[in-house]
This record gives sequence, C-alpha cells and structure tokens, in this order.
Amino acid sequence: MIEVQNLVKEYGANRAVDGVSFAIGKGEIVGFLGPNGAGKTTTLRVLAGYLPQTSGTVKILGLDNLGHALDIRRQAGYLPENNPIYETMEVSEYLGFLWHARNLGDASARDLRLREVIGSCGLSSVIGKDIVELSKGYLQRVCVAAAILHDPAVLLLDEPTGGLDPIQAREVRELIVSLKAEKTILLSTHILPEVHAICDRVLIIHKGRLVADRTLAALSESEEYLITVSFSKALENGNRFDSFDGVVAVEGPEKNVLDEYSYRIRATKDIRAEVFKYAASHRLSLVELKAERKSLEEIFHELTR
Repeated sequence: MIEVQNLVKEYGANRAVDGVSFAIGKGEIVGFLGPNGAGKTTTLRVLAGYLPQTSGTVKILGLDNLGHALDIRRQAGYLPENNPIYETMEVSEYLGFLWHARNLGDASARDLRLREVIGSCGLSSVIGKDIVELSKGYLQRVCVAAAILHDPAVLLLDEPTGGLDPIQAREVRELIVSLKAEKTILLSTHILPEVHAICDRVLIIHKGRLVADRTLAALSESEEYLITVSFSKALENGNRFDSFDGVVAVEGPEKNVLDEYSYRIRATKDIRAEVFKYAASHRLSLVELKAERKSLEEIFHELTR
C-alpha cells in the first residue's frame, strides 16, 4: 500500500530526509516517530503528493507520486498538522463543500456518505454548529472526517492528537483504531504512549535518517533486561553475577535507608531464576528480586541521541 525507497528531500543545502526506505501493508497502523525537525512532516508531504522529492521513489497504492500526485490525493487521506479549515461554515456545510470540491458524486451518495462519516467520527451532536464554536477535540474530529470523506484506503496523519487534552486525545485515538480494519495508516507523532496504544509497528527517524523499523514487540525484545536484586547485607568478596551467561554489566552495591544492599544487573535475558538459585545456594538473605525492560521512551532517546 505504501512503498518508499531511498527517499531524499533537500531544501537547498539542507537535507531534510536522507535515504529513507520502508513499506507498509494493508491494515497496519504504523507510528512515525522522531524529534522535532527530524523529517516526519516533510516525508508525509511527499507521500501525500503535495511535495516532490529530490530523489528516490514513493508509491501509494501502486501509484508513483511524481507521475500520479493528483491520483494519490484522490485515493489517500491526508491530515496535516496545521489543517486549514473554513471556521465560519457549519460542520455539515464544510463536509458538503469538500464533497463537491472533490466531485465525489450526486446528492444521494453525498448524504449517505456524510451520515457514515458523521457517525464514525462522533459528530452528530455538533453537525449544525459553526466550526469556530467547536472545542479543539471536536475540531480535530472534523479534520479526521474530512480526511476520510472520500473513503481512502491509505491515511497519512500528522500529529492528529497534538494539543488535545487527555480525554480528547483518547477519543481521537479510538477513532483512528476503529478505521484500522479497512485502512492503512501512517501516524506521525511524538507522543510515545500513543504509539503503545494504537500502533502495530514503529518507524523512528532522526536527522532525516530512519534509525528503526520494528514492531513494538521486536523493539522491546531487542533491548536489555535490568535486574534489581537486594540483600540484607553486602556480598562478601564482591558479587559473582558478572560471570552469569547473558550479563552485560553489574552495578552496586548501593545501600538504602533500610540498610539493604542492591545490585543492578544489565543482561540480554531474564536471569532472575539463576540469581535466586545463587542466593539460595549461598544462604543469602534475599529481600528483593525484579526485572524490568527498557521503556519505549528510553529506547527512543537512545536511538535519537
């Protein structure tokens, strides 16, 4: 559905996107992450057919973006970060205007599709209001409705929950997830919990380059475990954890206010069973043993450092 190969976009001497390649299939919701200025918005504009690339190839629904930009705009939905909208129009009037601007069909087809979009986007209670009167959450729903009005197979969403309060953001996320069955969705965001909530896979871009393309599960599995083990007293003659299979490094001991001594073990696998056996065989008074994985935020910061 979306195929990108060696995409480069330059603004004069500035290379905003530098050799980015990825593919997204039908029914996937893929998070597009990166710090501000990393190249996310530029990439989406190229994909949407609103900006030509300097080099590389982009295909949406099998259509090359340079030769078929208008066809891509007809068949893909694009929600810009700052969406221009006619605030003096009523919601129904605005959606009807877009229907006619896109030349999508007659009045009966329009009325049927508007009912579907209004229902799926939860706009029934505000359909007769002027857009200028809407809360930001409802305004963003209208923008999503505009992006899906022509029933596109591909959706390109740039910061769809930016500036929304937590309740509004959750409602918009639920709306996006409800579209997954019939759409391919590329979602640009810098809100990491949002990625966990709705995405199957993540692309991370940094300084114009793609630094990760993995499922969330694979991203987590590729990272280290952090094992914390605490004893009632410090181990004599140091620790032996650094000799365990899979251990990368050991820190400690660190004494806390309860006079307990903690060791932090970085390992490529969960070694809690081995640590427990070691404590039991040496008759050590074990008071804590836990394992953690790096959060998506920690992984993101490491990849974009």
